[in-house]
Amino acid sequence: MKTGDSYIFRAVGSFLFFVINVFAVYLLLRGHNLPGGGFIGGLGSALSLIMLSLAFGVREAQKVLRVDPTRLAAIGLLLAVVTGMLPLVVGEPFLRHFHWKLEELPLLGTLEVGTPLIFDIGIFLVVVGVTAKMIFVLFRSISGLTALNPSEWRRYAADLEEPVEREHSRSSSELETEDEP
Repeated sequence: MKTGDSYIFRAVGSFLFFVINVFAVYLLLRGHNLPGGGFIGGLGSALSLIMLSLAFGVREAQKVLRVDPTRLAAIGLLLAVVTGMLPLVVGEPFLRHFHWKLEELPLLGTLEVGTPLIFDIGIFLVVVGVTAKMIFVLFRSISGLTALNPSEWRRYAADLEEPVEREHSRSSSELETEDEP
């Protein structure tokens, strides 16, 4: 995808990427008892990935994420499901949450932790993973590339499936120079 040549947008975008993600983690951590949580924190983090993709290109945003978004979503879903199912092992109802109070921690004092935070982290990862995958596929489509690159095609497509856009799309090597700032 051809990015804008605005140095101001790139400078502000990289700074805001950090600020938005700090705020997203803040929303994640306060979410069980106050407004916020894994879903809205994940949307905030995904918003920062959209902004980074617009400022620097999709490849840079994928480098920042460092993990395949689908795997990130799968790990988050597994974490949320395990957190919900764990109480069934001890005879409690599904999604029963447990809380612990850790006292006299160095530099922190008393800290209350519980399974709702683990559940919210799972939801956060699901939202970031799914939204990032949609963003990356849409930006690839806008750039004239196929929705999935060859390694993703082998991973996500069925064996008998043929790509619809192959004959009308440019190859990744043709657009490689367009992604560079």
